Order: sequence, then structure tokens, then C-alpha cells
Amino acid sequence: MQIITSNKDFWVFHTVYWVFVGLVLFLYGLTYGHWEVALVRNIYNPLVGFGCSYLIRAVYKHALPSTFLKRLSVIVLLSALGALVSSLVANPVTYALLGYELQSLTLKNILQDGLYFMLFYLVWSLLYLQLMGRTLVGASSGEESAALEAITVTKNRRKFKLDPLNITYIQASGDYVEFFTGQESYLKQGTISSYEQSLGSGPFVRIHRSTIINTLKIESISGPAKGQFWISLGGDQEVRSSRKYQRVVEGLLPDAP
Repeated sequence: MQIITSNKDFWVFHTVYWVFVGLVLFLYGLTYGHWEVALVRNIYNPLVGFGCSYLIRAVYKHALPSTFLKRLSVIVLLSALGALVSSLVANPVTYALLGYELQSLTLKNILQDGLYFMLFYLVWSLLYLQLMGRTLVGASSGEESAALEAITVTKNRRKFKLDPLNITYIQASGDYVEFFTGQESYLKQGTISSYEQSLGSGPFVRIHRSTIINTLKIESISGPAKGQFWISLGGDQEVRSSRKYQRVVEGLLPDAP
């Protein structure tokens, strides 16, 4: 389930997380015996983490691999790079405040607490992906198709197995739901809410009381006009969102370059 559906949601999560990290590191820094050092050190730490993780977010949004091992490797690598930057900023400042000469810093001193920093980036990454409705496991398009159970539909007295990833959007129609692909539509008895739940692990998002769209089929989004968007999908199909789901659709908008 996607919790972060807008930039506002992201900034709330992002800010709260790094403020919490700053507090934890400040309490840990008191073990140095100098509260002033702990305070200054842990002003730098969350600020650096705040900036680095924001840059990491861009990779997760646009270039995160689909397979488990590759995805895990990217997350660990980016967390390690973030930890290195944090160490290079925080540790020299700390030693200078403690009265040591920076020339006497060893590599061990510079990298001190690097594992702690890496842990905070790893936790941030996993929380961010979870709140975005993504998982560490990930899936390719073929794997997503396999994970979503085929839907049996009937048309002209013939039954078909409909691959969910071929669906462009789903719309409520009385006691039925109608599945639209690029060329055809199929009616099946059921409710829009039941399909929202059963397709929740895939790329399907509800954007109206009576409409669910396949986000992989989005070609463009225009609006908003009074909180409503027009969403163009494959096959020259277009649907309208409702004001209730404005923040959900805003979360689907690409970031400006």
C-alpha cells in the first residue's frame, strides 16, 4: 500500500526521520563528554543525511533495479556512499571541536561511526520504499504479471484469461466492473473495491470512486482543474480523477527536470 502519495507526504516523512536521527545521534554524542560537541556534530549529521538521502531518492524513483540482488546491491552501495559523506563531514568537525589537530587524523578516525551512519541510510531507504508501495524484493514486468492472478472474463459467451497487466483501467458499472484494454472491454460481476484490494500489489491505483487505472499505461496527466485531473492512457483512452483522490494523482506526476 502506498502511503507517500504527494511531495508533502514525502517531506513530512523525510523531515521527521532526520530530526529523529539527529536526536538519537545527539544522545549518543553525549558519551564524548562534551554536550557542545554533541550538539554541533549532530546539527551536521542530520543536515548531511537530509541532503544525501534526497539525492538517493532520485535513484530509487527512476533507476532502481527490479530484481532482488541488484536492488539490494544498489541500496547497500548508496547507503555506504551516504555514510562515507557523513563521516567525511562530521568526524573532522568533531575532532576540531575536541581540540585535536586535523593533520593528525587517521583514516580510522575519519571513518569512525561509519557503520552507524550506514544503518541510518539503510533504514531510511527501506522505510521510503515501503511507504512508496515498493518492496526490497522488487519485480520485473514479467514477474509482476505472474504475481497478479489472471482474471477470467466472458465475452460473446466465450471465456478468456485476462492478464491484469494488459488492463488499461477498470470502471464500476452497476453490479459489474468493466475491464478496458487497449482494444476491448470485458464485463464481470463484482465491485471496484474488491479489485482495488486484489490488485493492490501491482501497478493499479484508484483515482475515482468508480475507476482504477494501470499506472504503467499512463501517457500524460493534465490538470488539476478544481482538484480533478485528466489522465491519458494507452489506446487514446482518457479518464478523469475525482477531488477525493487529488493527492494520489499528484503522487503519480513526474518531477520537473
